[in-house]
Amino acid sequence: MATHSKPLPPDYRWNFRAFVVDYASFLIGFGFISSVTVLPAFVRQLTTSAPLIGLASTIFIAGWTLPQLATAHLVKDKPRKKPFFYVGLPFRATVLIIAVALWAGLASNPTAMLVLFFACMGLLALSDGFISLVWFDIMARAIPARRRGRMVGTSQFIGGIGGIGVGVLVGMILGQWAFPKNYALLFLCAAGGMAVSTVALLLIREPQPDQTPDEAQGGQVFSVKLMGRDRDFRKLMLCRTLVGMASLATPFFVGHAADVMGLPESVIGRFVIANTIGSLAASVILGYVSERRGTRLIIHMGSAVAVVGPLFVLIVHLARIDWLTQAYPVAYAALGISMSAWMLGFTNYMLEIAPPNIRPAFVGLGNTLMGLMAFVPAVGGWLLQTTSYTVLFATATVLTLAGFVLTFTLRSSQTIVAGRAQP
Repeated sequence: MATHSKPLPPDYRWNFRAFVVDYASFLIGFGFISSVTVLPAFVRQLTTSAPLIGLASTIFIAGWTLPQLATAHLVKDKPRKKPFFYVGLPFRATVLIIAVALWAGLASNPTAMLVLFFACMGLLALSDGFISLVWFDIMARAIPARRRGRMVGTSQFIGGIGGIGVGVLVGMILGQWAFPKNYALLFLCAAGGMAVSTVALLLIREPQPDQTPDEAQGGQVFSVKLMGRDRDFRKLMLCRTLVGMASLATPFFVGHAADVMGLPESVIGRFVIANTIGSLAASVILGYVSERRGTRLIIHMGSAVAVVGPLFVLIVHLARIDWLTQAYPVAYAALGISMSAWMLGFTNYMLEIAPPNIRPAFVGLGNTLMGLMAFVPAVGGWLLQTTSYTVLFATATVLTLAGFVLTFTLRSSQTIVAGRAQP
């Protein structure tokens, strides 16, 4: 194809390596405080409130997504985006603050510990969301579309290999250390991974901008009207929303496994390993498929697997069969696959269909709208408290299945771009 004959951007190899180290080390670091396994389990040590347990996932999603449209407005007319890294990166130290507070014994006051925890995680999420919008714009210029699947897949593969070791360590730490020092150590390890990621981010060499500031500013105005004018954008947002409804249930898998199915807390290590193996397998297979068959197929595959998580746990809950209960990590393996597919599928698809002169606004608006998903885990907590695990898992399964079906209405990104090029 003609697109494959285009020369690679300057500093492509350097930036490819820098992005891989950044992404992989962040995945490894964040694996120690996974928002789908470790954080809900941590909050359960301090409260029995299901909505608060759900908030452990909600606060990171909300902080990461909701401010991105405002961030896009802030950076829209800046020819260089990398300086904005220096604004957000210092807030990664909030993870270290949580570790120190736990080690110092603040957990003896659960209310104070929860306030500090949610404040720190909120700041981390806000800063990382701020950084990510700039990250995506620089990455789209530094890594051409035909090589993004390779970059993401390589990062996720390395992160997955390291994540298996993380899962082993998480199980050992939770099983051999008492609360709160066990979680303090997990947050400390997370801070180490994020430190490596930070160094790699600072080493990225930003390419020249795609457009002049005047063109970018005009594009921002268009982007705010996307929901009314761009049917492909609207359809993408609806698919992402429905598939994301799996998060109604995922923060409560840990509590269900322990309280209902009788599994020990140390099983969280197995959950992290299963989640990592799923992500690892997806990074290898889906990265390969993405380069050869495009992002739309990845969206189909990832959305199908997203249904498996809540559906499998629902079957485990209803069947109450021992061997099925012991297979509980299957739900986390499916979750790992679907999370990898989210980046390789939905995110890359959005980058592909975004007009280059308004890419930050396009991505920022998409992620801000997805910020509404931040409240889904808290809604799941309310649903659990007012109904049952059966209703919660069944609702998540049906809505995610609807999202999977709807993905077949998405047009290929090549068709969309070619259509925009028509006079």
